[in-house]
Amino acid sequence: MRIYSPEELDVMAGAYTRVLSKVPRETSSTEVTLRLVEEIGLGVANGVRDEDALADAALERTNIGAPI
Repeated sequence: MRIYSPEELDVMAGAYTRVLSKVPRETSSTEVTLRLVEEIGLGVANGVRDEDALADAALERTNIGAPI
């Protein structure tokens, strides 16, 4: 398991907040949340630090919500 720095955690939290504003409420579930958080974490682990880019990529890779 990877340990994230405080800065990385801040970016991940910001990206997740952005994801929540783009996902329809009726698709929200524990499963959806875990998938989105995993995708955001993978992006951060690969060096992405842009919250909007992380949010968009997580939504695209999971096929959740309407097209951006």
